[in-house]
Amino acid sequence: MSKQHLNKVANPSDAGLENLSPEADAYLAGALEDFNARQRAMKQEWHFDTYERWGFEQLTGNFRLEFADGRQLLAEGQILGSYSATGNSWEWGWHNPYVDPAIARDSQKVKEAGEQLGLPYVTAGVVPVPNEDFVSFFCAIGLKATGSVGVFRGSAGPVDVMILLKNPRVVAKAVKAVKVSKKKAA
Repeated sequence: MSKQHLNKVANPSDAGLENLSPEADAYLAGALEDFNARQRAMKQEWHFDTYERWGFEQLTGNFRLEFADGRQLLAEGQILGSYSATGNSWEWGWHNPYVDPAIARDSQKVKEAGEQLGLPYVTAGVVPVPNEDFVSFFCAIGLKATGSVGVFRGSAGPVDVMILLKNPRVVAKAVKAVKVSKKKAA
């Protein structure tokens, strides 16, 4: 099961962001505002808080949620990063040797945005995080840099993986085909 509590955002001043350029400050403010709206929409429009199972195929980037009534939500996914609560650390997808670079392309876009804006915690491969609020902060930056519709937080063993989502669509419950036998004409 996923932990879907990506809704609190860290105070940027806690990250040593007092000396940001006006451009970086505006970018982060927009990212934080947009993040909260997109995560709310994921719950309201796509019912991300009521699924039974989730899956992500790292080779194809196919993301799936399964609901009790048989419906599925499908989306394109990219790994933004991972969070280790025991290690109090965040690792960007572009840095993780276990993540296929094709599935971390959007994470690379976040790094490029961080380089342009002078955000060192976005350009370092592994970042210490003082608390969980920073996970949402990093996800907000990821959404802004990639134009994704939301971030899904999935538990993957000892770490939580943040998956950026695009093009979500609901597939109706599958209907079993009925085999019809043909009668021989007399």
